[in-house]
Amino acid sequence: MSAPTRFPGGLTNVASGFNLGSFPQLDPTKVCQDFEDFNNYAAGDWTVTNTTSHATIGLIAGAGGLAQVIGGGSSVTNDIGAIIANPLNFNLPANADGATLLPPNQAWFMGSMRATVALNDQLQMGVTSANATLAPTDGIYFNKAAGSAAVTFVVRKGGASIAATAYSTGTTTVATLANATAVRLGWYYNGKGTIFVFVNNAMVCSVDVGASTNLVAATFPQATAMGAGFGIKAAATAPTTGNIIVDYMLTSQTRV
Repeated sequence: MSAPTRFPGGLTNVASGFNLGSFPQLDPTKVCQDFEDFNNYAAGDWTVTNTTSHATIGLIAGAGGLAQVIGGGSSVTNDIGAIIANPLNFNLPANADGATLLPPNQAWFMGSMRATVALNDQLQMGVTSANATLAPTDGIYFNKAAGSAAVTFVVRKGGASIAATAYSTGTTTVATLANATAVRLGWYYNGKGTIFVFVNNAMVCSVDVGASTNLVAATFPQATAMGAGFGIKAAATAPTTGNIIVDYMLTSQTRV
């Protein structure tokens, strides 16, 4: 590792003369940020779903902290184990007219997940409304269907999703999950009507969320309370011990 660059007087992104103009660090108030690295897990910080009490939700050993949900050998179809931030603390606010103008602030999400068996169960991770059924009505998130290794990207509001034709690739599939292999999934909203989607730090597609100039599509979840979360849903009545393991989740947005 090379030697670090040193700034003994500090480093700032604030103009001279402002309140934090002499603050020796970056202004933390410019963004609302939540970084969960799972060094600790307190159930009260999350809304926890365990539909039949079969799932095991908690920390496992691993560098930097790992959170896991295991199906637990359930033979109940659609048995779900999931967690989501409590309270739902992510919200892309509506702009001037409260409904149609694109919200001007930027937003980011990045998370790392893996599963022991890629094909088994439905897996989901991202920023959503309540995820107790893993079919959220609102969100910007990643989903892997049961019986498939394809990871899809979803932008959704009020139960409706942006059509695949809105994606620069023409498809919602952004990655393929492999057994016991971590994948880093993320997105960036530029505040101007486009979401850029990243897999392992490489941009794989973009999504137009503007219905027309300066207008937001009806399926873009602005003015919606959401939170970072993840979960797993059993695929069939056969007992399953599928799991989802998450290393970290980062959510952030600029303040308006």
